Amino acid sequence: MGMVANPRFPCVARLEQYGPVLDGFDFTLVERLGVPATVHDTSGRIIYMNAASERASGFRREDMVGQSYLKTVPQEAKAFVEAHFKRAAEQGEPTEFETPYVDGDGILRGVRAQQLPIRENGDVVGVLIIAFDVRPGLKPVNVSSAAHLTERQREVLELLGSGLTTSEIARELTLSTETVRNHIRSIFRELGAHTRPEALATADRLGLLAPPAFSNGD
Repeated sequence: MGMVANPRFPCVARLEQYGPVLDGFDFTLVERLGVPATVHDTSGRIIYMNAASERASGFRREDMVGQSYLKTVPQEAKAFVEAHFKRAAEQGEPTEFETPYVDGDGILRGVRAQQLPIRENGDVVGVLIIAFDVRPGLKPVNVSSAAHLTERQREVLELLGSGLTTSEIARELTLSTETVRNHIRSIFRELGAHTRPEALATADRLGLLAPPAFSNGD
């Protein structure tokens, strides 16, 4: 898809297939923000990226304009982030959440994000994403240090994958609930995860979960 610059703001994309994008929006307000911020059309393409976002992400705005908001989100977190974006873009609801992302050096980091609908004549025409609490790098995403889980952590991980709660895992393994919580925290740290679904998705991708038992339907 071809792109040309918005004549008032050279780094703002104009997606030719859809015509002018957010012509009435004052991008200087976004540039003046002291926190990372990006402006997107309702399909999720990046229209504008401020200087703070360049510094925090390690990406140049010239390379990111026109890209999807999911470009820097790890695969296991994309469905979660996409659901929040759709709430803002399609339902006009502001959202706030935490997510990992991959910076320009390939390092997995964490961030708290707000997604704010941009309205024109009552219709949502774009989404402003503001990032807070950008956390230092956790680990390179291509390092499978998750393989170093202890035997007990692997047992806990398998039971998490079976859908058991913390209390149920504690009873199954004859451990205290606090001990199980500590194991879960360690698993999250090793997998670079923030939530159980994210941890299980990463574990499955790395082959750390046993395949489901075969059933013949009888």
